[in-house]
Amino acid sequence: MYMNILGVLAGTILVVMGIALSLRALYYYKNIQEPGKNLAKKFLISASLFVAGSLGVVVDSLSEAKLWLVSAIFYTLSYIILVSSVVYYLSALSPTEIKPRKYPRKISLSPITGAYAFKKPVSPHGLAFLSRHSNGVLVVSRTQKELWVKKYRLEPDKFIWLSRLESNEAADPTKLHVIQDAILRFLKERGGKAVVYFEGIEYLILYNNFSSVAKFLFSLKDYVISNESMLILYLPPNVLDKTQETILLKEFQEKREEELIKEIS
Repeated sequence: MYMNILGVLAGTILVVMGIALSLRALYYYKNIQEPGKNLAKKFLISASLFVAGSLGVVVDSLSEAKLWLVSAIFYTLSYIILVSSVVYYLSALSPTEIKPRKYPRKISLSPITGAYAFKKPVSPHGLAFLSRHSNGVLVVSRTQKELWVKKYRLEPDKFIWLSRLESNEAADPTKLHVIQDAILRFLKERGGKAVVYFEGIEYLILYNNFSSVAKFLFSLKDYVISNESMLILYLPPNVLDKTQETILLKEFQEKREEELIKEIS
């Protein structure tokens, strides 16, 4: 009986390694979310092809059947999938200079005013539309400006970062009056018909009680409307309890982005 002992040993070791990698990849695939889930899926496929190639080595070493070509194909596919996935994610994570778009102002005939609550984050398309049809866009967010601009590919006219770090663009979440003053100055500078997009209410509630945050938002709403401008508040799911959400929705009209854009158009 034909047998290549060294080949069988090497192939068996590779099979065990491949199975271990496959199990680890399967664990990642089941337990992490996108975008890592997609990488875990490709890792699992690559590890499975590696196991198949290693089994070919074992069979080739136990018989006179020449399966080296089959093994080579499996190994090559495994390598290509793994390397291409790594290169793709490294490219996605590498810092790239993004030039945010500036849109020419095109004031709508419809009034840019009101206070609305979105249950979903505003889309880049929606923000671009509001930027074109207003005198300016101010964004209040927990996300740092560089990351926010990279996501939306839009340079807001003013950006307020909710953070306790000392920075020119940062605002301490405990100093609600400072945040309000900064927004009011922007509205007056723009002469009305501006848009304030506010996200990060959950961060404010961490440092203030809900009553204080609600009063702050209600007061801000009055100032924004009195300046013939628009306030859009993003209410993320499962952050507020039903009573708190109901209180806010009495002052902020719940609306979908598509509906608001249609009204303004």
